[in-house]
Amino acid sequence: MPAVELDAPEDAPLLAERGRPDEPPPTRPRTKARPWQAQAPGTIVSLVATMMFCVTSSGMLMLIPFYRLVEDALCHAFYDDDSPGIIDEMLCKGDEVQSRLAYLLGWFGLSSSIMTLLVAFPYGLLADRIGRKPTAVLAYGSTAVSFAFAPFMFGNMQAQVRSNPHLLMTGSLFLLFGGGVPVLLATLYAMAADVSAEKEKAASFLYLTFGATAGGLAGPLLAGVLMAKYGPWIPVFVVLAMEPFMLSLFFFIPETLVVEPKSHPKQDQPFLVGLKQHMRNGLQDLVRSVHMIRNVNIPLVLITFLFQSARFTAYTSTLAQYISKHFGWRLAETSLLLSPLGVLNLAVLVALPAVSRILMSPRFRFTTFGKDLFLTRVSTLLVILGALIQGFSHNVVLFLVGLFVGTLGAAESPLARATVSHYVDAEYTSRLYALIGMAEVLGSFIGGPALAWFFDQGLRRKGIWTGLPWFYIALLCGIALVALLFVKPPMKSLDDEAVRHEGDGVNGSAPESHLRSC
Repeated sequence: MPAVELDAPEDAPLLAERGRPDEPPPTRPRTKARPWQAQAPGTIVSLVATMMFCVTSSGMLMLIPFYRLVEDALCHAFYDDDSPGIIDEMLCKGDEVQSRLAYLLGWFGLSSSIMTLLVAFPYGLLADRIGRKPTAVLAYGSTAVSFAFAPFMFGNMQAQVRSNPHLLMTGSLFLLFGGGVPVLLATLYAMAADVSAEKEKAASFLYLTFGATAGGLAGPLLAGVLMAKYGPWIPVFVVLAMEPFMLSLFFFIPETLVVEPKSHPKQDQPFLVGLKQHMRNGLQDLVRSVHMIRNVNIPLVLITFLFQSARFTAYTSTLAQYISKHFGWRLAETSLLLSPLGVLNLAVLVALPAVSRILMSPRFRFTTFGKDLFLTRVSTLLVILGALIQGFSHNVVLFLVGLFVGTLGAAESPLARATVSHYVDAEYTSRLYALIGMAEVLGSFIGGPALAWFFDQGLRRKGIWTGLPWFYIALLCGIALVALLFVKPPMKSLDDEAVRHEGDGVNGSAPESHLRSC
């Protein structure tokens, strides 16, 4: 589930009692923190990174157990079994149960994406108006309630869920009251940006990325161990027990948004009037961001983000269900598989800076843009090759080889983001990210439901057709790769083009002779 990052103010504040001697005080506004709250920027970033770890690990810890409980509900309905216990998992691998499970998971993901589309932007504006911390607490509250909703339904409305499991989709309505995980993660990134100087932001975001990645490693591993030994309910209870601890972390984090009185003289205006004006300005920025597609290179790169939802669904719910159904693995075992993939993903991200230095060395002479575009193309190609191997594989060993190859291209999304950012000026990056977020959410309509249909068709047709979900992913990434082949580097001189684009910050494209750098 992809989230839109919130950008920090141009001069990001540092929360500390004293400013640094090498930076002018006016560029580093201070905020007051309670005695028990973190004072130093590094401490605040560490707390935010810890929150990222907790959010990611609890989400991944809940993922596979939730799939197992849904599968069990469908299995009870299929066998017309009214017993309160859980049916042996291997009895639930029939085509009819798995087909219904695929469609349900696909629609669950789509409903959550629609709720995210409705609330992510308003709550992002709210974070800029009333502060990061209240928005983050609201977002976490909706996340905690949504996490608790499904277990409540399974425990107290068992018969109703078994007869109509679509009732579980109503849990996505809680996203309307805080935004859920996407808004929470975006606000946490904004907190880190608020307390970091411009030159420190990259390091701060790296800490948050490591926190999220570590959570992505720990969550599936713990879920697999607990499920294998105790069943799906224990991981759920662990997630619910983590919620008070996660909420207590906000107690030690001060408000990080600092507004300079001189730049905002109307601070005494009514809250609703100010919020209305803020939303109007934000909507205008959102509309202006659409103007960026006039530079044909931007929509060509955005095609990659249009297919991100499908890739995420394929390598979470579809991956677990596919391996469990076609290779006879239990869902707990597929959860254990996700942790090594996370390690490989982290290794790819760690290796990227070294690869970038090699490409930009005198031997290869890539420009910064040329390097980013080249790596995006290579990553996309690796995803295609991995998906094709997975689609054609008839044994789990060959399937895992394809999974390994595809994971080598896991950096496709951040590389594409770096590539497309070359086409806009720095002050318009937030508009570009809004456009990327729109593309990712729109892509959810061709993600979960489409993959569920292809999975169902594979169950019906058998043979080589069982790999249809992975052929679909290969097709989508193939389209993205073809689009990337037509991307041209931005012009070095932006003055004339900026005037033609009415100040939207969109840079032009170089002529064909400049393509050599790619």
